[in-house]
Amino acid sequence: MKKHVAALSTSAPSHAWVKTDAGRSESQRPRQKNDCTVRALASARGLTYDEAYDLLKLAGRQSGKRFRLSDWLNTQPWATKMPFPAVKGQRRMNPVAFCAQFPEGRFICKCSKHAFAVIDGKVLDEFKIRGDRCIYTAWRV
Repeated sequence: MKKHVAALSTSAPSHAWVKTDAGRSESQRPRQKNDCTVRALASARGLTYDEAYDLLKLAGRQSGKRFRLSDWLNTQPWATKMPFPAVKGQRRMNPVAFCAQFPEGRFICKCSKHAFAVIDGKVLDEFKIRGDRCIYTAWRV
């Protein structure tokens, strides 16, 4: 029993994280919810929150609703898709491995029901992303 408890208390590898709302609190829309796509785009592209919000609104994003960012990013000439498919016997890409493998550059990463930005090996998001959370796709921006 003690071995099991000790195993649970060991922390997973970590990654650099910068807490940010990508300017939402100073924007015209400080109360937005379900806006990870807006925050990821604003951070990764260096846009204001309102600029990113307006771009995604033109693409069909509705306020407070989930948005398929990957469909839109795949049509953008400035975004290079980097898929991370599952490979039997290997761990999936995760924030710790991603930040180590890509220490420079600007990226938008997509995991299950969430998107976040990575800039120069640091995760930028409102909440800390678990180090073992699977990244399915990323786009170099």
